[in-house]
Amino acid sequence: MLVFGTQMHIVTFIFVSIEIVIFFYLIIYKLARPDDKATFLNIILIFLLITYNITGGLLPDPTLPGSFFIQNAIAYATGFITPCYFPYYVYKAFGLEKMKFHAYKGVYLFLIIPYIIFVVVFAVSNNLTTAQEVLVLPALYALWVVYTLIKAIKYKYGSVLSSKDAKEEVAVLFLSITPWIGLPVITYFNLGQVVEASITNTGFLLLLSLQLSRHIKQMRIEHQRLIVSEQQLLNWNTNLQNEVDKRTR
Repeated sequence: MLVFGTQMHIVTFIFVSIEIVIFFYLIIYKLARPDDKATFLNIILIFLLITYNITGGLLPDPTLPGSFFIQNAIAYATGFITPCYFPYYVYKAFGLEKMKFHAYKGVYLFLIIPYIIFVVVFAVSNNLTTAQEVLVLPALYALWVVYTLIKAIKYKYGSVLSSKDAKEEVAVLFLSITPWIGLPVITYFNLGQVVEASITNTGFLLLLSLQLSRHIKQMRIEHQRLIVSEQQLLNWNTNLQNEVDKRTR
Protein backbone atom coordinates (compact mmCIF):
# COMPACT_ATOMS: atom_id res chain seq x y z
CA MET A 1 0.00 0.00 0.00
CA LEU A 2 1.63 3.21 -1.22
CA VAL A 3 0.97 6.72 0.12
CA PHE A 4 0.28 10.01 -1.69
CA GLY A 5 0.85 8.49 -5.11
CA THR A 6 4.55 7.88 -4.42
CA GLN A 7 6.71 4.76 -4.15
CA MET A 8 6.72 4.97 -0.34
CA HIS A 9 4.91 2.16 1.45
CA ILE A 10 2.60 2.92 4.36
CA VAL A 11 4.95 1.04 6.73
CA THR A 12 7.86 3.29 5.79
CA PHE A 13 5.62 6.33 6.14
CA ILE A 14 4.64 5.27 9.68
CA PHE A 15 8.30 4.93 10.67
CA VAL A 16 9.06 8.36 9.18
CA SER A 17 6.14 9.92 11.08
CA ILE A 18 7.24 8.39 14.40
CA GLU A 19 10.83 9.46 13.88
CA ILE A 20 9.87 13.02 12.94
CA VAL A 21 7.99 13.34 16.25
CA ILE A 22 11.03 11.99 18.13
CA PHE A 23 13.30 14.33 16.18
CA PHE A 24 11.41 17.48 17.14
CA TYR A 25 11.10 16.34 20.74
CA LEU A 26 14.88 15.89 20.90
CA ILE A 27 15.39 19.31 19.31
CA ILE A 28 13.22 20.94 21.99
CA TYR A 29 15.00 19.01 24.73
CA LYS A 30 18.38 20.03 23.31
CA LEU A 31 17.34 23.69 23.36
CA ALA A 32 16.41 23.28 27.03
CA ARG A 33 19.70 21.55 27.86
CA PRO A 34 22.27 22.73 25.30
CA ASP A 35 25.19 21.06 27.10
CA ASP A 36 23.68 17.57 26.79
CA LYS A 37 25.99 15.79 24.31
CA ALA A 38 24.02 12.52 24.34
CA THR A 39 20.94 14.26 22.97
CA PHE A 40 22.97 15.67 20.08
CA LEU A 41 24.07 12.12 19.18
CA ASN A 42 20.45 10.99 19.21
CA ILE A 43 19.36 13.90 17.03
CA ILE A 44 21.89 12.91 14.36
CA LEU A 45 20.80 9.25 14.53
CA ILE A 46 17.11 10.11 14.09
CA PHE A 47 17.88 12.59 11.29
CA LEU A 48 19.85 9.93 9.39
CA LEU A 49 17.04 7.40 9.85
CA ILE A 50 14.46 9.89 8.55
CA THR A 51 16.64 10.71 5.54
CA TYR A 52 17.26 7.01 4.86
CA ASN A 53 13.55 6.18 5.00
CA ILE A 54 12.48 9.11 2.82
CA THR A 55 15.05 8.49 0.08
CA GLY A 56 14.66 4.71 0.25
CA GLY A 57 10.88 5.02 0.19
CA LEU A 58 10.57 7.56 -2.61
CA LEU A 59 13.43 6.55 -4.90
CA PRO A 60 13.66 5.44 -7.60
CA ASP A 61 10.54 7.01 -9.07
CA PRO A 62 10.30 7.92 -12.78
CA THR A 63 7.90 10.77 -11.95
CA LEU A 64 10.54 12.54 -9.85
CA PRO A 65 13.43 14.63 -11.24
CA GLY A 66 16.73 12.89 -11.92
CA SER A 67 17.82 9.87 -13.90
CA PHE A 68 17.54 6.27 -12.72
CA PHE A 69 21.27 6.31 -11.97
CA ILE A 70 21.16 9.51 -9.86
CA GLN A 71 18.10 8.46 -7.91
CA ASN A 72 19.59 5.08 -7.03
CA ALA A 73 22.94 6.67 -6.16
CA ILE A 74 21.16 8.97 -3.69
CA ALA A 75 19.05 6.16 -2.21
CA TYR A 76 22.06 3.88 -1.72
CA ALA A 77 24.11 6.77 -0.31
CA THR A 78 21.78 7.11 2.67
CA GLY A 79 21.84 3.32 3.04
CA PHE A 80 25.63 3.50 3.44
CA ILE A 81 25.84 6.70 5.51
CA THR A 82 23.43 5.57 8.23
CA PRO A 83 25.44 2.43 9.13
CA CYS A 84 28.58 4.61 9.01
CA TYR A 85 27.26 6.48 12.02
CA PHE A 86 26.63 3.33 14.06
CA PRO A 87 30.24 2.74 15.28
CA TYR A 88 30.65 6.41 16.23
CA TYR A 89 27.30 6.43 18.01
CA VAL A 90 27.99 3.38 20.18
CA TYR A 91 31.57 4.57 20.78
CA LYS A 92 30.36 7.90 22.19
CA ALA A 93 26.92 7.06 23.60
CA PHE A 94 27.86 3.77 25.28
CA GLY A 95 31.52 4.43 25.99
CA LEU A 96 32.80 1.45 23.98
CA GLU A 97 36.46 2.38 23.63
CA LYS A 98 37.32 -0.60 21.42
CA MET A 99 35.03 0.82 18.71
CA LYS A 100 37.30 3.83 18.16
CA PHE A 101 38.98 2.42 15.03
CA HIS A 102 35.65 1.74 13.34
CA ALA A 103 34.26 5.12 14.41
CA TYR A 104 37.10 7.15 12.89
CA LYS A 105 38.70 4.94 10.22
CA GLY A 106 36.90 1.66 9.58
CA VAL A 107 33.70 3.13 8.15
CA TYR A 108 35.65 5.20 5.63
CA LEU A 109 37.73 2.25 4.47
CA PHE A 110 34.99 -0.37 4.38
CA LEU A 111 31.78 1.58 3.77
CA ILE A 112 32.56 4.88 2.06
CA ILE A 113 35.08 3.39 -0.38
CA PRO A 114 32.76 0.44 -1.27
CA TYR A 115 30.00 2.97 -1.93
CA ILE A 116 32.28 4.85 -4.33
CA ILE A 117 33.11 1.55 -6.03
CA PHE A 118 29.38 0.77 -6.20
CA VAL A 119 28.66 4.08 -7.93
CA VAL A 120 31.54 3.62 -10.38
CA VAL A 121 30.49 0.06 -11.27
CA PHE A 122 26.87 1.20 -11.63
CA ALA A 123 27.88 4.12 -13.86
CA VAL A 124 30.15 2.00 -16.08
CA SER A 125 27.95 -1.08 -16.38
CA ASN A 126 24.61 0.76 -16.23
CA ASN A 127 23.41 -2.37 -14.46
CA LEU A 128 22.16 -2.10 -10.88
CA THR A 129 22.31 -5.86 -10.32
CA THR A 130 26.00 -5.94 -11.22
CA ALA A 131 26.74 -2.98 -8.93
CA GLN A 132 24.92 -4.69 -6.05
CA GLU A 133 27.62 -7.35 -6.00
CA VAL A 134 29.79 -4.76 -4.24
CA LEU A 135 27.42 -4.95 -1.24
CA VAL A 136 29.21 -8.10 -0.11
CA LEU A 137 32.05 -5.89 1.18
CA PRO A 138 29.91 -3.96 3.69
CA ALA A 139 28.30 -7.24 4.76
CA LEU A 140 31.68 -8.79 5.54
CA TYR A 141 32.76 -5.61 7.30
CA ALA A 142 29.62 -5.72 9.45
CA LEU A 143 30.70 -9.15 10.72
CA TRP A 144 33.99 -7.60 11.81
CA VAL A 145 32.04 -4.83 13.59
CA VAL A 146 30.03 -7.49 15.43
CA TYR A 147 33.24 -9.19 16.57
CA THR A 148 34.64 -5.84 17.74
CA LEU A 149 31.40 -5.12 19.58
CA ILE A 150 31.84 -8.29 21.63
CA LYS A 151 35.40 -7.28 22.54
CA ALA A 152 34.34 -3.70 23.30
CA ILE A 153 31.54 -4.74 25.64
CA LYS A 154 33.78 -7.30 27.39
CA TYR A 155 36.43 -4.62 27.83
CA LYS A 156 33.89 -2.16 29.21
CA TYR A 157 32.48 -4.61 31.77
CA GLY A 158 35.78 -6.31 32.59
CA SER A 159 35.04 -9.51 30.62
CA VAL A 160 32.00 -10.09 32.85
CA LEU A 161 28.77 -10.14 30.83
CA SER A 162 26.51 -11.51 33.56
CA SER A 163 25.21 -8.13 34.76
CA LYS A 164 21.84 -6.81 33.62
CA ASP A 165 23.36 -3.76 31.91
CA ALA A 166 25.87 -5.89 29.99
CA LYS A 167 23.25 -8.39 28.78
CA GLU A 168 20.89 -5.57 27.82
CA GLU A 169 23.63 -3.77 25.92
CA VAL A 170 24.74 -6.90 24.06
CA ALA A 171 21.19 -7.80 23.04
CA VAL A 172 20.20 -4.35 21.79
CA LEU A 173 23.47 -3.62 20.01
CA PHE A 174 23.29 -6.90 18.12
CA LEU A 175 19.63 -6.42 17.27
CA SER A 176 20.44 -2.96 15.93
CA ILE A 177 23.35 -4.01 13.72
CA THR A 178 22.07 -7.40 12.50
CA PRO A 179 19.51 -5.88 10.08
CA TRP A 180 22.29 -3.92 8.39
CA ILE A 181 24.30 -7.10 7.94
CA GLY A 182 21.31 -8.64 6.24
CA LEU A 183 20.56 -5.57 4.13
CA PRO A 184 22.56 -6.82 1.11
CA VAL A 185 20.63 -10.10 1.31
CA ILE A 186 17.32 -8.20 1.33
CA THR A 187 18.45 -6.14 -1.65
CA TYR A 188 19.80 -9.14 -3.56
CA PHE A 189 16.62 -11.18 -3.19
CA ASN A 190 14.44 -8.09 -3.65
CA LEU A 191 12.38 -8.75 -0.51
CA GLY A 192 10.82 -5.33 -0.74
CA GLN A 193 10.59 -2.01 1.01
CA VAL A 194 8.38 -3.26 3.84
CA VAL A 195 10.86 -5.90 5.02
CA GLU A 196 13.80 -3.53 4.69
CA ALA A 197 12.15 -0.64 6.53
CA SER A 198 10.76 -2.85 9.27
CA ILE A 199 13.95 -4.56 10.32
CA THR A 200 16.38 -1.64 9.88
CA ASN A 201 14.21 0.90 11.69
CA THR A 202 13.27 -1.47 14.48
CA GLY A 203 16.94 -2.21 15.15
CA PHE A 204 18.02 1.40 15.38
CA LEU A 205 14.94 2.47 17.35
CA LEU A 206 15.78 -0.23 19.91
CA LEU A 207 19.29 1.18 20.10
CA LEU A 208 17.91 4.69 20.62
CA SER A 209 15.48 3.44 23.26
CA LEU A 210 18.29 1.78 25.24
CA GLN A 211 20.41 4.91 25.16
CA LEU A 212 17.47 7.13 26.14
CA SER A 213 16.44 4.85 29.01
CA ARG A 214 19.95 4.93 30.43
CA HIS A 215 20.11 8.67 29.91
CA ILE A 216 16.85 9.13 31.82
CA LYS A 217 18.13 6.94 34.68
CA GLN A 218 21.28 9.03 34.87
CA MET A 219 19.22 12.22 34.92
CA ARG A 220 17.10 10.85 37.77
CA ILE A 221 20.22 10.02 39.77
CA GLU A 222 21.61 13.50 39.16
CA HIS A 223 18.27 15.07 40.10
CA GLN A 224 18.11 13.06 43.32
CA ARG A 225 21.65 14.10 44.20
CA LEU A 226 20.71 17.72 43.56
CA ILE A 227 17.71 17.44 45.91
CA VAL A 228 19.90 15.89 48.63
CA SER A 229 22.53 18.60 48.15
CA GLU A 230 19.92 21.36 48.37
CA GLN A 231 18.48 19.82 51.52
CA GLN A 232 21.93 19.58 53.10
CA LEU A 233 22.68 23.18 52.13
CA LEU A 234 19.37 24.32 53.62
CA ASN A 235 20.16 22.49 56.86
CA TRP A 236 23.64 23.99 57.00
CA ASN A 237 22.20 27.47 56.47
CA THR A 238 19.64 26.91 59.21
CA ASN A 239 22.24 25.58 61.62
CA LEU A 240 24.58 28.47 60.79
CA GLN A 241 21.82 31.02 61.38
CA ASN A 242 20.96 29.39 64.71
CA GLU A 243 24.62 29.48 65.73
CA VAL A 244 24.90 33.14 64.74
CA ASP A 245 21.74 34.01 66.72
CA LYS A 246 23.06 32.06 69.71
CA ARG A 247 26.40 33.85 69.72
CA THR A 248 24.71 37.19 69.16
CA ARG A 249 22.56 36.69 72.23
